Amino acid sequence: MEKLDQHDPRLADLFRRAHLEREQQDQRLVDLFDTQTVPKVTEETLAISLAYLKQHLEVPCLLTGIESRGSFAWEASYIFGRQRPKEYAQRKKQQPSYTDTYALLRFEEAYDAYEGIAVQVRRLSDKKRFVLPLAHLKATEEQSKNYQLLHDYVVWFVNWRR
Repeated sequence: MEKLDQHDPRLADLFRRAHLEREQQDQRLVDLFDTQTVPKVTEETLAISLAYLKQHLEVPCLLTGIESRGSFAWEASYIFGRQRPKEYAQRKKQQPSYTDTYALLRFEEAYDAYEGIAVQVRRLSDKKRFVLPLAHLKATEEQSKNYQLLHDYVVWFVNWRR
């Protein structure tokens, strides 16, 4: 494997952009919570985040899964283990998949510091409804305000949980 050249200007630029992006995200979170530093995930900060997302997410909002973990963990054995395409297709008809596209219907009012905020969604392919943790979802349009808002929430929720 080739070693990374620490003096490569492309690598330095990549690290600089990643650092700048993280600083900008931290500033957006600090502004959202009106604090000096990014706060930990608590019942109180989740309430603030929920109110903010309700107010700022643009509707309609289309979502998809981030990865085959969490709510979509059932898929991992089909993706990384046993290759049973027929069985996988059957289960995907009944259970939510990280590859599906969903329409955001509403936010659930109940939340907790472990699971975070949950949302009710409707799968576009068959109109089935599910309640999923928002931290397992992302907006489908990467160049949208919704994508940035949800990405900020997910990064905050995953990295600042107790």
